[in-house]
Amino acid sequence: MIRRSTIRRGALSLAVLTATVITTLAAPRTASADDLPIPPTDIKAVDLTQVPGKLAEPADDGPHPGSATEWWYAHVIDPKTERTFIAMLFTAPIPTALIFWYPEEGDKMVLPEPVLAVTAKPGPDVSSSAGSLVWDSARQTYHLRWHGLWAEADIWFDDALPGVTGGPIKYDGGQTMYWSSPVATSKARGWLRPPGARERISIDGWRGYHDHNWGNFNVIDQRYSGWEWGVSHEPDGSATLLGGVVKGDGTWQGVVGRVTRKETYGCMTNIKLSDWRVSGLFSYPDKTSLWCDSSLLATPQGLIGKRPGVRTSFHVVDPFILDVGLLALPESLGRTVPGSLGLIEHIRTLPSRLPRS
Repeated sequence: MIRRSTIRRGALSLAVLTATVITTLAAPRTASADDLPIPPTDIKAVDLTQVPGKLAEPADDGPHPGSATEWWYAHVIDPKTERTFIAMLFTAPIPTALIFWYPEEGDKMVLPEPVLAVTAKPGPDVSSSAGSLVWDSARQTYHLRWHGLWAEADIWFDDALPGVTGGPIKYDGGQTMYWSSPVATSKARGWLRPPGARERISIDGWRGYHDHNWGNFNVIDQRYSGWEWGVSHEPDGSATLLGGVVKGDGTWQGVVGRVTRKETYGCMTNIKLSDWRVSGLFSYPDKTSLWCDSSLLATPQGLIGKRPGVRTSFHVVDPFILDVGLLALPESLGRTVPGSLGLIEHIRTLPSRLPRS
């Protein structure tokens, strides 16, 4: 069987964005001194400088004209079966729509949906010929409608718990990255017709997520090393979020957040990557450990007060790996605690993976 794959958040290279890359992936192996050497992708230093942030709100989710890169992302995931559907809409650097489908059995798919334009306006309201994501002010929830070439969907992100709007993280070449996660986790309701299927399936009872990234950055810029990102939908209805950049000198700067029904809090986090695995010529960590001694409460006015520290780790459940040279990554199913399920990324550029004397 062949596996159709491409890049989720790193899919901004025009060559990769507008085509589906077909590749056969080798089974991962544990990295050791007797096996392929682990490339120099581990983090060498941590910058805990506080990045501005606040509680994420729909008002933060509108377009940011002039951004070199901007996308809106949403997923629904079934903790019982691991079925996952992802939809992305880019306004920059080029109008693009992508979908991802991880079935219960069989190969994972990533497919570009043909679009001529992607438009966004405050609301937020992001739309294209393939689909749209809007904030329904009457129902007070996000609504994803998809009617593309490969899939159809009508999904509501009900009872959403908000994450954080933050940034900028500043890194190599004057790049700046901002983000917002107005739906850290939610109760998904509606239906989906996935690629290759004739019938709709109900996604009631699945968990939903939505975030938005923008700024003057380019994910295939070879001056920085990459990033770490993750979301875990916890069995108690809460969520754990991870996001940050690994700069060109190997310095990590990023956040870990906890989102509960009562509050959203987080911190600039320490990080350790371990339990390395090898797939082809790419190494990735099975375990991403995160910790801080204290955290801040996210409010609409900003980050305030003092909250308990955070200590957690993401573990890869099912790796999905692609190496296209300029970027290499797993877009993997992952978890934090038993009964949780989400996604975890470990993206690295080519220079960070080359042997060094």
